[in-house]
Amino acid sequence: MIRYQPPLKREDLEALIEKHKPGWGKRADERRAEFVEAQKFAENSSIWSEVKPVYMALQYNKCIYCERVLGAELTGKSEHDVEHFRPKGRVLKWPYPSRKPRVSYDYDTGPGSATGYYWLAYDIENFACSCKGCNSDRKRDYFPILRTRGGATMTITELNSSESPLLLFPFGANGDDPDAFITFTGVLAQVHPTARKDDRNRAQVTIDFFSLNDREELLADRARVIREIFKTIRLSQDPDPAMRASAERDIKIMTSDASPQAACARAYLALAKAEPQKAWEIYVDIDRYLTPRAR
Repeated sequence: MIRYQPPLKREDLEALIEKHKPGWGKRADERRAEFVEAQKFAENSSIWSEVKPVYMALQYNKCIYCERVLGAELTGKSEHDVEHFRPKGRVLKWPYPSRKPRVSYDYDTGPGSATGYYWLAYDIENFACSCKGCNSDRKRDYFPILRTRGGATMTITELNSSESPLLLFPFGANGDDPDAFITFTGVLAQVHPTARKDDRNRAQVTIDFFSLNDREELLADRARVIREIFKTIRLSQDPDPAMRASAERDIKIMTSDASPQAACARAYLALAKAEPQKAWEIYVDIDRYLTPRAR
């Protein structure tokens, strides 16, 4: 998942949106007022896609949840969905019986809701951009929580406090730092060993919810990143100072949020420093995985 350091303040996000689409905030407020009066989400056409490029740029054209790199503004708008963290129209019970692979927990993940969070349909801190695999295939109308589902017009801060969402959301002033919850061993996402109990639950549900360890495209993306960073680490040990400096710059880029699968890259870099033999073994497995097999 993408992290935002430091968290983006609401007023800064409002300014970016106003610059991109003057008057959009006022139009969004008018629509929100209509939903609140009707006590449901209902409109013939939406306007959130108008501000999609703002979120695409903030996320370096990556999916907020799985860090897949999608198309850029000129050609990639069709690859990005504007994701509502809290569903705007209804909330369905999760996990659902037909989900594959199946998951279950020893705690309840919250009830459904017929009306969802209609008052947040145009809340700019309830938006992000995600790939269709995360949004259309998995997120949809689900929003698991640990406690009681919040009531109408509660703010995001109030909802987070009363509901204890089980999904991580790294965007905005109320966002989480995913690196504190999820780490990686090789290409596999894992609960961070230092996370507290409730945080461990959130991390595991997020991994399960978005199938972060069950999607071939994600595993292959991470494998390619690990292979490149391993080779660059070796170059950073070259006797040539210029070569070392170039490699160090490349490592900094590969582990920055602007790069693909940056969280996995950071975890592998930390492993390479702490346990070089284990890092080497992972590299060997990954290189074998990525090497085309003769038919």
